[in-house]
Amino acid sequence: MPRLALGLLKVSKHNFPADPAGRMDEFALTVSQADTLLRAKFGGAPDLRMLVAPEYFWSGYGVIGRTVPVLGPIAMDRDDKHRIYGGLKKISKRAGSLVLVAGSIFYHKPGQTRALAYNVCPVLRRGSFLLKQYKEFDDGAAGKNAGRFGYDVKDSDPFFEVDGVGVGLEICGEHGRLATWNANANRTVDLQILISDGSRFLPANMVVRNGGFAIHTDMNGNSVSAGVYPAGGPYTTAHALPPDGISGAQVNGGMVMTYSLTI
Repeated sequence: MPRLALGLLKVSKHNFPADPAGRMDEFALTVSQADTLLRAKFGGAPDLRMLVAPEYFWSGYGVIGRTVPVLGPIAMDRDDKHRIYGGLKKISKRAGSLVLVAGSIFYHKPGQTRALAYNVCPVLRRGSFLLKQYKEFDDGAAGKNAGRFGYDVKDSDPFFEVDGVGVGLEICGEHGRLATWNANANRTVDLQILISDGSRFLPANMVVRNGGFAIHTDMNGNSVSAGVYPAGGPYTTAHALPPDGISGAQVNGGMVMTYSLTI
């Protein structure tokens, strides 16, 4: 039974400036500090290490919406997205076998008739991409940005496997996509991960196997914004597993919550 050393990055969008400059250096330090804690789990011998960041982590937040102004993610341009990819590859290479579910990047690029926005969560290990998970549909942020972007998606399966552990990955409002996909794919889901900005697990959308775990981290900053739950739920704060470690003073006032899980 694999022993997973897990870290969840818990941050609030209320602490995130519209300009995300400098976040890569902060994130590099957070990854380094978190991985030191994760390597020490299970007497220094975990089988798998993983760090998960929330949706829109790379986007920066500001006021969006013209009719009803709200605090929301600001879409960056495609060149900035590629620079983030380059930085993440360097961080991941330094972290070795750590699986880095790096949160999502909200960006835009030119389309045939109007600019299009995308929301992608890269997953890396040893400096290479395991998955670039594109959110299936927009939650309204694209149309509320100043450019009033359209929204598009690229093909990606909501699943990856690492060292024999099957991992399902969903982004916020597309929760349920994994269940639909797996009805045909029939893969064993040992870990079901949801990264979000104002969402939570719904029992009808859960496909994690008995004995596995549901993992959630949310940018919204509410009381259920980060947690780990045994398969079968309930998926409420009262039933979340307590972390066995917390590292504060991380990027933008966040914290890393750590867990030792036998899958």
